[in-house]
Amino acid sequence: MEQWEIELIATVRELSRTKFAQRSAEIDREGRFPRENVDELLTLKVPAMALSREIGGLGISVAGQMRIMEEVAYGDGSTAVALNMHAIVAGFLESMPPFARRDAVLADMGRNGALICGPGSVPTGGLDSRQAGFKIHEDGDSLVINGRAGFASMSEGAKYALIGGSVDRGEGNEADVALTVPELSTPGITNLHNWDAMGLRGTASHDIVIENARIPKIEGLVIPAAMMRMVLQAQSQVINVQTQMRARGALGILAIWLGLAQAAFDFTLGYVKERHGYLAGPNTNAGGGVGYRSEQPWAQFAIGNMEHWLETGRIVLYDCVNRLETPFDDPQAFTRHLVRTVYHLRRMSEEVSAGAMRTCGAHAYVKGRSLERIYRDMVGGNVMAWKTDELMHSLGLSSLGQPITFVGPAGT
Repeated sequence: MEQWEIELIATVRELSRTKFAQRSAEIDREGRFPRENVDELLTLKVPAMALSREIGGLGISVAGQMRIMEEVAYGDGSTAVALNMHAIVAGFLESMPPFARRDAVLADMGRNGALICGPGSVPTGGLDSRQAGFKIHEDGDSLVINGRAGFASMSEGAKYALIGGSVDRGEGNEADVALTVPELSTPGITNLHNWDAMGLRGTASHDIVIENARIPKIEGLVIPAAMMRMVLQAQSQVINVQTQMRARGALGILAIWLGLAQAAFDFTLGYVKERHGYLAGPNTNAGGGVGYRSEQPWAQFAIGNMEHWLETGRIVLYDCVNRLETPFDDPQAFTRHLVRTVYHLRRMSEEVSAGAMRTCGAHAYVKGRSLERIYRDMVGGNVMAWKTDELMHSLGLSSLGQPITFVGPAGT
C-alpha cells in the first residue's frame, strides 16, 4: 500500500472507533440510516475509493479497500454494509461497456460523491425469487419499468439505482436484458423504507418498487440475449487480473465479518477481566463464586479458539487479496480459491460469535453493552448467502475435479 492509503486507513480507524462506535447503539435501536457516518466518509472520498482516478475516484488498492471496510465495520457494521454495497454496484457499473448515462453517473460518483444502490434480491419477507425483479418494455423512445426487488442497501443515501430487467420480445422469443441507472427521485420509483432486520438494521436495505417509470432509451443499455450468452461464456473461459478483481466486492463482505469479529473479541477480552462472582469461579455456592472469569480454563480455552479463528481468518483473507494481482492457472482454480476463502471467513464469524456468547454469558447480552449489537450484526451476516454447508460441498466437488460456481450478493 502507498503512504496515502495507510494514512487514510488510520483516519478511518480513528473515526470508526470514536464517532461511529458512539452512534452505533442509537442507529441500531432506531433502525435508521447512518447519515452522519456516511457524510464523514464522503468528506474523505471513501465511497469513491475503488473507482479509477480517471473519473475522480481514489483508485485505492484492494488491500487498502479491505482494511477500510474492516475498520468501518469495527465501529458500525451497518455503515460498512451500506458502503460495501455501494462499492459493489459502482464497481459493476464501471466494468460495463461505456455509454452516455453510465459515464455521467460514474463521473457524478467519482467527482461529486453521489451514491448508488442496487435492488436485486427477493423483497423483504418474500419467499419466491421468481416474483422478484423488474420487467421492461419499449414504448417509443422510452423504456418502461415495472417490478419490485429488495436489499437495496444504501438506498436512503443513494442518488441512483442500478436497475436491470428482462425485455419481453413476444411469445416464443427469448427475453433481452436491459440495464438502466435512473435517479431514485424518478417518477414511478418508490423506496418502501421497510427494512427491519435482526441485525445490521441501519443499512437501508429497503425494497424498491417501480411502477411505469419511463427512462429514455438513450439512457439505458439493451443487450440481446444471444449476445449476453456469448459474453458470459467468453468471460467464464478467461482468467486474468481484471476478472479476478471483480471479487473485491465479495471480499469486502468478508472484511466486514473480520471487523465485527475483532470488535467481539476485544469486547470479550475486556469483559472477562472484569466479570467477577457468580459462576466465575470453580467452587460455586449460595454465596456466589470466587474469582474472575478470565482466570478460568474453560474461558481461556474459548478465547484461544476465538483468537485462532480471528487471526487465521485475517491471514486467509489477505492472502486471497494479495493473490488477486497474479492470474490463476484457470477460472476453476480461482473459483476454488475464492470459495475456500469465503468458507474460512464464514467459519470464523460463526466461531467468534458463538465463542463470545459462551464466554461472556447472559449479563453481556443486554442493550447497555455493545456486544449485544455486535453479535446480532455478526449473525446478520451469517444468514446471508454463501451457506457454510454449500461452500464445503463446492470445495469437495472441486477437489474431485468437478466444475463449481460462486454465486452470492456480490455477483457470480
